[in-house]
Order: sequence, then structure tokens, then C-alpha cells
Amino acid sequence: MRVLIVGGGIAAVYLANNLKKQNSALEVTVLSDEKYPPYDRIHLCRLVDGSQDIDAISLHLDPTVKLELNQKINKIDKENKRVFSDNSMFTYDKLIIATGSKPITLFDIDNISNAAVFRSADDCELITNGIDGREVVIIGSGPIGLELLETLNEMPNVSNITLLIRGKHLYNKNLSIDSIKTIEECYIKNGKIKISYEDEIVDKFIENGEIKLLKTKKLQIKNPFLIFGTGIKPNIQSFRDSLACGNGILTNLYMQTEDEDIYAVGECAEVKEFGYVAGHVKECTTQADSAISHILQIEPKVANSDCEANFPAKEFDLEISIDMLKVGEFDLVEVNSPKFSDDYEKILISSKEQSRIDEYFLSEDKLVRFIGINSNVDVGYIESLIESSDEVDINYLYQNRLIGERGRLICSCEHIYHQDLVDIVTQTGISSFSELSDFSEAGRVCGRCKMMVQDVIKDSQHLIDPNMPRKSPEDIKLERDIAKVQKRLDKFNTIHPRNNLTTENLESAMESLEIAKHEINSWISMVTANMQLHPNFEQVVDGALCNLNKVPIIWLELADCSGNSEAFIKSTNPAIEDLIFDYISLDYHELLMSASGDQSESILEDIITNQKGEYILIVEGAVPLAMDGKYLRIGPKGEKGIELLQKCAKDAALVLAVGSCALDGGIVAASPNPTGAVGVSEALKRDDIINLPGCPTNPTNIVGTLLSYIMFEELPALDKFNRPLWAYEGRVHDNCERRGHYELGEFVQEWGDDGAKKGYCLFEMGCKGPYTNVNCPTMKFNSGTSWPVQAGHGCMGCVEMGFVDKFANERKYVEEDI
Repeated sequence: MRVLIVGGGIAAVYLANNLKKQNSALEVTVLSDEKYPPYDRIHLCRLVDGSQDIDAISLHLDPTVKLELNQKINKIDKENKRVFSDNSMFTYDKLIIATGSKPITLFDIDNISNAAVFRSADDCELITNGIDGREVVIIGSGPIGLELLETLNEMPNVSNITLLIRGKHLYNKNLSIDSIKTIEECYIKNGKIKISYEDEIVDKFIENGEIKLLKTKKLQIKNPFLIFGTGIKPNIQSFRDSLACGNGILTNLYMQTEDEDIYAVGECAEVKEFGYVAGHVKECTTQADSAISHILQIEPKVANSDCEANFPAKEFDLEISIDMLKVGEFDLVEVNSPKFSDDYEKILISSKEQSRIDEYFLSEDKLVRFIGINSNVDVGYIESLIESSDEVDINYLYQNRLIGERGRLICSCEHIYHQDLVDIVTQTGISSFSELSDFSEAGRVCGRCKMMVQDVIKDSQHLIDPNMPRKSPEDIKLERDIAKVQKRLDKFNTIHPRNNLTTENLESAMESLEIAKHEINSWISMVTANMQLHPNFEQVVDGALCNLNKVPIIWLELADCSGNSEAFIKSTNPAIEDLIFDYISLDYHELLMSASGDQSESILEDIITNQKGEYILIVEGAVPLAMDGKYLRIGPKGEKGIELLQKCAKDAALVLAVGSCALDGGIVAASPNPTGAVGVSEALKRDDIINLPGCPTNPTNIVGTLLSYIMFEELPALDKFNRPLWAYEGRVHDNCERRGHYELGEFVQEWGDDGAKKGYCLFEMGCKGPYTNVNCPTMKFNSGTSWPVQAGHGCMGCVEMGFVDKFANERKYVEEDI
């Protein structure tokens, strides 16, 4: 597929690089109307003062991407899928327009030598060569204008600068007077800069292509050099005749225009549903991700997917934006909700001593925006507060004003703080920005913070231990994951002191039950390996085991044979009494608990009433729904099974459906299913139930899932049936010890024949291993002793949907019958 990208900025480069990353076989061409290869416009100030050249601010472009310079596209032939410049023609299968924006001027300056905009490398050259001996006049006080003002203020060949502002504010109209004054003082204290508020150009005198006199409402400026920073507009003039346009080229949520093969991304695009035109790099890259996923019909692999099939494309949505401005003596950070409007109340928390001002914008007691000048606030916390839409506690805002342990935010795109970078440097020994790319994308997404990132790396070099072994990105990630898990386990001990089972308690219990330490270590190693965790996790798996009893567990027995409970209580390492009554807090289980009758019901009511959102619900068995659920009555009050399930599941932190009956009704739901039995998920009409099917389920899969939740506070990756991939991804047939016989065509033909005695493949006897995904061959049962196929009986596919009617026989399965 041939993909053409029109544009030469950050969005175009991001599109090209990520298209090639997703599919290296694509033919990608970038058409830029500039004479230079793509560069980072955020750092144009460094071209103005000469501190860097164009190569230093260049953007990395995949070397397999074809780059065509000096190609201003002025026509699209949609019917034949071609675009034209003044001297060339290019064909495409997919066209992406990423031409960005163009600066706004108050009058035509094309033929004026001492007037410029500030948008390109050519503009920088014009400014640098034209400012000598002139008074510089900057129109506008947005982020770009303020950065340029700071740069010119430091240049010795510039003696006078006037900042002309139509309004009364700097940076943003919503800033408080205190913030505006703080910013203003940073600029005017040396006398070079004058700021003229509520002022604008009213007349000008031009002679021989040069402005000789500039008149404003308040000033007359002779021999000026005028720079416009009044704003931008989408650069779409060449496409208005070909595509539907509003303020920008109109697109849907996949950034697709009215033509299905043409997309628009970034500042040139207007998302029709929102009437939205992007103004920040992060939003442009998010739009690019949507376009890429739609073009290639892919999306990053998600937790509940178990295959490599195509996925629905990713729709663009408005997100919280974070802007940062570091100019001279002040840092500014802004966190803005897409829901922000002028209908707000404001809270100011300031410190004159530290020149710090935190401005909180609230709507209906919810935070919708934050602007901080020299702020110490944890920006990540602010972002989460806006995202959650929780009501704001003003006292907490005050308490949160002090700097967090991670320091100030450096990279808003990657949420990297100062201490994060220092840690990377000291742990890995990197010495340059280029080496950082293996560990973090900080400074590489929008590029605004690149120089700050470089400064942190440079300033942290003295902290590196010269004798320290170098660590890989994988080593660093593993250490962080383990530290995160350990922190979570420590929290369990803090919030559940009454159930404080320690390693010492565990060892005492082992001694009383005559369980050797090596048996426990072997069991932990086995569980760690089967959960597909790195061996270094064995220590935290051991710690998590000691925390299993910190979470209350309700185990419901519905319509089934109690096979899963039976398998669970026959688990041998560690012994069942220890596992249940010391390790796992099985507060309610009709089969196992000592309480009965009304006393047992009181225990259940206490848990679901007083520990909402804390307990785990394990459900074994099918849920009969026929006759209004009357086929199943439980407890002294004869409560219907569906009612008990709904009551217990309502406030559970996690619901596990254990066994095949709990998956889809299992044996109980076999045809003709007179009781109308269904699985837990269908009964509750919920898609967040975690299924651990099996007849019975291997106890280690239950314990492993509980450990995963306790360690990570999240579930492992799941397949399309909400089964943990670590236990249900591998196909039985692929891991079966009889697979070699299958390949050699050696099959058991009837029970008891020579093939059966020699351990031949059981496929001809109805083994459903090729159609079943579970870890039975590697996990086995009874502490790895055996499993059905090893014992001489074919797999029945008991973990699959509808296995009783489909697989539960000794006949060879014919796939065409599906």
C-alpha cells in the first residue's frame, strides 16, 4: 500500500514513523513544501539566537520513508488518486494531509523586508538578519510570543523590544492579575522590554518595501522590526476546492475526510463531531494514532483479546491537555479539561516568597483547569483529579501545594518527573539524550521539554556509581514492577493489621504440618512460572501468598457437583487446612466453613454490608433461571440462587466464575436444559466476570488469579472469554506429551490395545486437545502428579463454551459440524 503524507512537521513525521513501525512493508512518502528536512518548530528560538543550527533541531525520520522537499501540493485528483505540485505528480492508495497551520498577520507582509512571522526556519533567518539597529515590535503574548520575547531579550544586538497586546493579559486571558504581574516582572526588570497593554496598530508608513513608522493607539515607533505572533489558522487553502472544509478539513472520529481514502490530521483538521481543531502536539499525535489504526485496521493488543485478528479502529476523543512553558525566571504549567468553559470559579494559592501561584478553575465544585506559575504541585495528581470529575476538597488542594517526591514534571507527554530521569541516569549510567531513548520517550514526543531533559541528564552525571553494572530497559522495568507489587503488599499489611500473617507465621504453620521449606519454594516457583512472570517475582509471589488472607472471600455453591471445591480442598502444597484457614480468608463457603444455619447467613450479610468493594466473590456452579429461578434454593430461608448471586456480586471487588458450569451452565445446561441454566456472566448480564473454567478447575489457576489481583491490583491479560491468558492461552494439543505420536501417526484405536499400552495419541478415541486451550499438560493436577491424557483418557475440552454437548464424548470431533 502506498501512503502519501502531505506536510513536513511533527504530525507528518509521527505519522510516517508509526506507519512504518506498524507495517514495515508500507510504501510511505512525505511531501514537504520546505527546503529543509523536517525539524522541530518548538525550538525555533535556538535558530534565532544562533545557539543551534537546523540540523540540531531536526526530527528523526525512518530511513525507509521517502522524503520529497520543495513540494507544495496545490491540487488533488480524487478520482485517480493523485496529487500535484507545480512540477510533480504523486499517486497514492491512502492520502494523509498534515499541513499544520499558518500564522495570522494583520496586513500583507510578503513584500516588506522588516516584518515577519515566527513559524519556520526561513522566518528565523529573516528575523536574525533584520533586527540589528531596530526596535523589535512583537504582536501577541501567547506561548510562542513569550518564548521569542525571552530569546530576543538575551541577545546583545537587540536594545529595545515592545510587546504590543490588544488585551490586558499575558499568556492567557483567564490568568489572575497576580500571575500576569509575576510574568511581567520577569521581562521588564532590565529595562529592555516595554509592554503596551490595550494597544494595537492603527497606521503605518511604508516606503520601498520597508516600514518606516508604526503608529499604535499609544505609541509611535520609528524604524521597527515587526514580528506577528497573533495566532494561527489551519493551512488548508490548497484543499478547499477538493474536500469539505469548515475552519479546517472536516473529518470523522477516525480523521477520515468525506473521501474514504483521504485523511487529515493535526492543526489542519477539524473533527466534525466536536467542531474541534487541534492546538497541541499531543492532540495531533493522538489524532495520528486514530488515523493509523483506521488505515491499517489495527489497534494495540488489548487485555481481552486472544488472537491477532483485526480490531476496530481507535476513535479520536478529546483528552486533558498539559502545556508547559519555561521562560527565564518562571515555569508555567497548564492542565486543561476539554470541558473547560468561562463559567468557572477560581481558587488562588500563592507564595510571594517563592513567586509561586497556583490557580484552580472549578465548575460545580469539580476541577476543570489548573495553571501554575513556579508551581510545586504534582501535575499527575491534578490530571487525575480533572479526569475523575470528583468534587474538590479545598483543604487538600492547599496540602498538595508542596512538591512531591518525584519533583517537578519535566515531560508532560510521557508524565516523566525530574526524579524519574535522575533515577534512570543513576540506575543505567546513561550520559546523553540519545542513550535515553532505550528507557524513555521523554523529550521525543512533542520535543518541548527536550532541552530540560538534556539538562537533567547532564546535571545527574556526578551521581552515577562508576562501578555499577549497566542495566537494560528490561531490567529497569522488572525492578519497577516488583517494587510496585511490594508496595501494594505492604499496603495490605497496613490496612488489614488484624490479619497480619507474616513469613514467620507461615514457617511455623509449615513446621506443624511437616511441610518442608523446599516444597513451598517449589510450589511458589511453579506458580510464578505458570503465571508467566519473571523468576525474580518469586519473592513477591511468596509475599503475596502471605497476603491472601487480607482479602475476604465469599465462595458460592450454586447448581453443580461441588467438583471445584473438592479439587480445591485436595490441593497438597501447602496443606489444605493451612491454605484455607491461614492463607485464604474463605469467610463464607457452605461446604467448608464451620458455621451453619443462621450463623452462616450472618457472616455473609456482615461481609456484603460492611466490606463493600473489598471482598472477592468466587462462584461455582450454574445459575438456573427457568421458573423464575425456583430450581435452586439455598440457605435456611430458601433464597433463590440468582437472588443470592446478585446480592453478593453487587459490591464485590472482583467476581471469579470457577468451573465449567459457572462459565456457561456446563453439565447443568446440557441439552435440553430444563432448568434454564446459564453461566455467571449471562445471569448477571455483566462482561467483567473473570472465568476460570474446568471440570474441575485446577486449584493453582484459582490461586494464581487471586495472587495476580493481590500483587498488581489489576487482572492479568484475558482472552475473548475473559479467561486469564497465562492459564488458557496454550493449546492442549501443542503441549501434550503424546504429541510426538500424533505427528508419527501412532494412535490408540480401541481401549486397551497395544497403542494404549504404549501411550499413543488418543485423537482417534475422541481427544479434543486440538480444540482446547488450557494449561493442563504443563500445570497438571495434584501438585503436578498427572492429568487426564497422561492417565489414559482423552481431553474432553471442558474449558470451552458448550463443551458437554459439543465435546463430552469419545467420538472423533468433526470440525465441519460446528
